[in-house]
Amino acid sequence: MDNNQIKNLSYSLGADLCGIGSIERFKDAPKGFHPVDIYPEARSVISIGKHYSPSLLDANTKVPYTMMKNKIVELLDDISVKLTFYIESQGYKAIPIPSDEPYEYWDPDNMQGRGILSQKHAAQACGLGHIGKNTLLINEKYGNRLYLGAVITNMELTPDTVAKELCIEGCNLCLKSCPQSALDGITINQKKCRQICGRSTPAGGFVFSCYTCIKVCPFSKLEDSQ
Repeated sequence: MDNNQIKNLSYSLGADLCGIGSIERFKDAPKGFHPVDIYPEARSVISIGKHYSPSLLDANTKVPYTMMKNKIVELLDDISVKLTFYIESQGYKAIPIPSDEPYEYWDPDNMQGRGILSQKHAAQACGLGHIGKNTLLINEKYGNRLYLGAVITNMELTPDTVAKELCIEGCNLCLKSCPQSALDGITINQKKCRQICGRSTPAGGFVFSCYTCIKVCPFSKLEDSQ
């Protein structure tokens, strides 16, 4: 099995992006959140991405954005599961990582959560883009309008080239525009962000209520045709 088989299957299932990274690229992962902490025999990580429409950011309501986000997360999880079964059918092991996983690690005082594997750091290690000042992955084609999924496997796959840094030097639009001043150009204060990023509706639903750091970024303006 080679990279092309994995990528072609990912694309056929609906992914827009698929990249591969070696375990060696995760040497800076926090203890307990490294791929081998999830699966000790891990040798490669497969990262997949699906973009969402730039038109959503121009709507006067956040409901369409919330709907598309939820549907894309379902799609990415479906792709990860199908990739897992395919890899296993070829005689290897694979572990799917949820796109929007429930946190096992949660710091209630700081409202800080960590997934078992950081999807954006995995995507960067797999060559899908580079993390910008707004702490979101920026891709050359789709900008920062991406949701991500991943699969860990014991297959030895050829790692893709790491993407160049895309964040514009001297641009601080996301830092200046964040209504919570939650960004410092390196990390995000999750507590400040979570205080306004989502809200419950009167009927008991949930809507993402702030994506200012995405919308003001020049890379949110990239069109699908590029």
